Amino acid sequence: MSSEWIHESAREVPVRGSYDVIVAGGGLGGIAAALAAARLGAKTLLVERNSFVGGVATAGMCCSIFNCYYTRDHRLGSTGIPVEIADELAKAMGYGAKWHAHKGHIIYDIELGKLVLGRMLEEAGVAMLLDTCVAATIMDGNRVRGLIVESKSGREALLAKAVVDATGDADVAHQAGAELLGANPKGEIHSLCFRLGNVTVDSFVDYFRANPDQYPAYMDVEWDLDEVLAQYGDCGTLLFPHGGGMQMRAFQQAKADGVLPERIGVHDTTDACQMHLMREQGIAHVVTGFVRFDGLDIAQITQSVNDGRRMAFVLADVYRRYIPGFEKAFVAGVAANLGVRFSRRIVGDTLLTQASRSEQPLWPDAVGTCVLYDHKVMHPGKAAWGAQVMSEQLFQIPRGCLLPQGVEGLIMGAGRSAAVDRYWILRVMVTTMAVGQGAGAVAAIAARMGETPRGVAMGEVQEALAILGVEL
Repeated sequence: MSSEWIHESAREVPVRGSYDVIVAGGGLGGIAAALAAARLGAKTLLVERNSFVGGVATAGMCCSIFNCYYTRDHRLGSTGIPVEIADELAKAMGYGAKWHAHKGHIIYDIELGKLVLGRMLEEAGVAMLLDTCVAATIMDGNRVRGLIVESKSGREALLAKAVVDATGDADVAHQAGAELLGANPKGEIHSLCFRLGNVTVDSFVDYFRANPDQYPAYMDVEWDLDEVLAQYGDCGTLLFPHGGGMQMRAFQQAKADGVLPERIGVHDTTDACQMHLMREQGIAHVVTGFVRFDGLDIAQITQSVNDGRRMAFVLADVYRRYIPGFEKAFVAGVAANLGVRFSRRIVGDTLLTQASRSEQPLWPDAVGTCVLYDHKVMHPGKAAWGAQVMSEQLFQIPRGCLLPQGVEGLIMGAGRSAAVDRYWILRVMVTTMAVGQGAGAVAAIAARMGETPRGVAMGEVQEALAILGVEL
């Protein structure tokens, strides 16, 4: 990258509108934030870079919500909007509330997801600007007063009483000059998902009924094949876990035959092969092949997407040749966005740590509650990947871990960019929705009271969260 710099001349920018709350980023965290703010009476705008909302859950083709809603003894640990979103997606898929009885992921079609999530925002009265990128922040000293955005309409200003940064990459916090921590210098893993159509999912499932030793039980989820099949019977969806390809003879044979390469371009671990399968749609979403970098270099993102698209077609051929039920499968789509697991996070007023989650402090500034889970290797296979094992404990999300030090008027609405000591603590969909819901409530009450997200009284916020159905 060039070390040269050029000066960009100052210019006047038209103000497009003024709002109580602006949410930057339309992933699940941003959607939860916008729904919370709007339902609490705030004039709310959501800004999203794609032409549809959902973020990783749609543009990233991660069509599956990890079911960490319930404790090990089946108590609902996350409440409010995160449950509503899962229920609405499941309802659109036709299996409705049946997912509540099972441990497996809530799997949905991404096109239905775009429709459902957009409709929820419209019904709540959230204004949206799609195909719109955040270019800069409007600052008054150290306080964020709005955003500068770029779209087909040009460069415009959006004013707000409070801003929620739900970009996932802390883009607004970065533009506001907040202190940030980056990724592991060696790079975090990211992936480009794709989906295969014309899959006879029943044939794939029947293979495991006939060969039960080939299903990688106790990976991703702490469950056995009987539990997998029970959810398939009820919901028509199937989770094949991360690392499952490594445990299955068919993939091992494909590698031995030289048909499945160790890597394709910059992507390695091509046999990880997590899949989310939908019987009625005849679709399998595939998460496999990982690339490692900080998640922010656009040249590396470009290379990852180009190589990942090529990988989808190579693997589709492997599936057709080796996997039952995939004999006539074809590439039905490749994700619009690279699935970046982590890039940067704020230095916040509070650091939420792995240890403090386990210690379960009752934070006076709690804005959400989630279920504590652990990662354990339980499958007996060689180099088996682990399962997320739910505990009977809950943990609270403190507002302080969402407030960037030294910046006012801004609160984080995506879990992976909160102040945490392990990037995955709040990263998954349920926890990031809980973060967004809490951030949206804080922003709405701050706007109403003429306060900043840091200055607003927590009693007011927690009463508002109760209205949204949140149990702290």
